[in-house]
Amino acid sequence: MSFRRSLCLLCLAAGLSAQDPFPTQAEFGFQERVRSEAWDNLADHRDATPDLRTQYRFRTRLWATLPLGKDVAFSAGLVNENRKLAKPDQAANGREIAFETCFVDWRMGAGWSLRAGRQNLMRGDGFVLWDGSALDGSRSAYVNALDLAWTAAGTTVEFLAISDPFKDRYLPRFNEARDPKERQLLNERDEAALGVYATWRQAGRDVQAYAFHKTERNDIRAAGDPLFQPDRRVETLGLRAVEELMPGLSATAEGAVQGGHEDARPGSTGAGSPIRAWGAQARVAKTFAAEAQPVLTVGWTGLSGDDPATSAKEGWDPLFSRWPKWSELYVYSLVPEGGVAAWSNLRMWEATVQARPWSRLALRGSAYWMRACRSAVDKGALFAPGLGRGRLLELRADLTLSDRWQGHVLYERLDPGTFYAGSDAGRFFRVEAVYTFRRRL
Repeated sequence: MSFRRSLCLLCLAAGLSAQDPFPTQAEFGFQERVRSEAWDNLADHRDATPDLRTQYRFRTRLWATLPLGKDVAFSAGLVNENRKLAKPDQAANGREIAFETCFVDWRMGAGWSLRAGRQNLMRGDGFVLWDGSALDGSRSAYVNALDLAWTAAGTTVEFLAISDPFKDRYLPRFNEARDPKERQLLNERDEAALGVYATWRQAGRDVQAYAFHKTERNDIRAAGDPLFQPDRRVETLGLRAVEELMPGLSATAEGAVQGGHEDARPGSTGAGSPIRAWGAQARVAKTFAAEAQPVLTVGWTGLSGDDPATSAKEGWDPLFSRWPKWSELYVYSLVPEGGVAAWSNLRMWEATVQARPWSRLALRGSAYWMRACRSAVDKGALFAPGLGRGRLLELRADLTLSDRWQGHVLYERLDPGTFYAGSDAGRFFRVEAVYTFRRRL
């Protein structure tokens, strides 16, 4: 207990890591985020089923960054998220206090650096890497990792080792629920990876290449659960490029292929299945010369889907990117297929318009036309034989009152297509306010 108390006292001065690549000053800070959320028809797409949900979420962060010399720094932070479920009515849920960050930065010389410990790790736009804890929602997005990097003349090569178990076992937790049914799980299984991520940057161009070897083991669901996943290893090789075609016009393209092996389901006599999957995205963004700074983006995303008629596993594995990359609503619609934010089996066109009519106000509207690569009728009565996932509309307004006060309003509507047995629209609405205080010493 003395060790836990010491860490707690240290991190009560401590949530978010510093934004600088290497901090030169001590910093501490506090953030409080309040959300009101309501949604309906996100999974079954039927008005007749009473599944309206209204909840309030209160997330608190405390963090500190301490330089320990000219080449070493330590960062740590705590996070807690309380939720009050108003409909259906439930008592306030006082959730555990956990370490969101806890890492050491070390500049080793000759272009080498090391970040070791719990950290937020995002590369590109989070297509394969951003959020190692899908089941705790937006409470945190960390990975437990070693990030050894070499940088020289616009080139960075990172050697990554990641370990994200289904339940936090590397750092102490405070006020953890005693009832196993109420404990906060992070993933459905133990996940670990080794990877190399290289980035080349020059004027108007950004190229990234990556390779990951990932294992997913010990699924906590029963072997008879339709969503149970046997142990697997998956290799991912990908390339991403961002190019400024001309002033105000840019293009982004990313593609990745996956191979590997998935074990047979326990109790079966099979030898397992090979993995063959792919994922890709491409978009063009045009910024117009106007006072409101309007931007039009048109894009396409494709994620392969599994064909149950073959012995191979062709469904895209999102690696460490199970987060609301395209939609806050649709991460819940994906639950009956593979779990929350289990992005896979998707072909999608996107059109987004953004503008800033006032320096403190940003507006965004997006429309997505979504189809599946494969039908999901084998996954249960919620699905139909068609491939049309439907049309998704997003409207969002972000307000920045000061460095300390920000907020947004978000509305999403899904009109389901022939992929689903239900045909009633799903809706998601959120209002958020954030207060942030930080001080450098």
